[in-house]
Amino acid sequence: MKVVKEKNSNPKSLQLQKETDVKNEINFLFFLLLLFSCLSFFQNPLFLSSQLSAAIYLKPYKFTRDTFTDRIPFWREDLSEFKGKPNLTYLEIGVHEGRSALWMLENILTDSTSTLIIIDDFGEHSYNTFISNVSLSGQAYKFKILKGLSTEKIKEVPLNSIDIAYVDGSGRSDIMLADLINVWDRVKHGGVIICNRYSMTKHLRWALNAPPGDLGPVGAINTFLDRYKTQLKLVRFMSNFVIVRKLTEQDSKQVSKTSE
Repeated sequence: MKVVKEKNSNPKSLQLQKETDVKNEINFLFFLLLLFSCLSFFQNPLFLSSQLSAAIYLKPYKFTRDTFTDRIPFWREDLSEFKGKPNLTYLEIGVHEGRSALWMLENILTDSTSTLIIIDDFGEHSYNTFISNVSLSGQAYKFKILKGLSTEKIKEVPLNSIDIAYVDGSGRSDIMLADLINVWDRVKHGGVIICNRYSMTKHLRWALNAPPGDLGPVGAINTFLDRYKTQLKLVRFMSNFVIVRKLTEQDSKQVSKTSE
């Protein structure tokens, strides 16, 4: 026989149960509030930035935003062949506060003969922060800083002189394509070019104040890849960056024959 227990109908017991339920609910809400406060603190960009920097970099550099850290595993793999080699020259267009350049300095361009050429028109804050970080690195002698527009300052970089280039300047299609073509002429055969961004997101279109019809990085990179398709090898293709290798002259001839 199935026995059904009657609910406790004692008024005092019911009142105690209600008070207990209310206290439990208050405690739970207090716990959630405390948890939210803790999460809010740990999600503070400045806190996260300092913690990430401490884990990634050898020196306590100062950064205010991060659009680079998620690329590190890929860069580490794709650029491993260059690590520690002497007489490397690295070019970066659009350095901001120096996250990527300083990572390159500490992880790839570790030989004392390495050189980092930096092109950026800089805002006042980013320039001061970058210079401070470079000074903190203890290797300021490796840096050559060209302050100004990339389409003008690139003329000061000799042809066929760059081993690794990172293009992270304007995302506007016309300017980015000009940067990529100018960089191509200055990268050695066998060298690597990294293009920051690829997709033209709504946020990027807003940030660039891009006119209607401007395809942004997508248009620039696609045009660049098509223009030099027989002279480059696609190393990595991601939604937020693309890496290519400039083929040696011999490899380019082989690709041309194959495509005929």
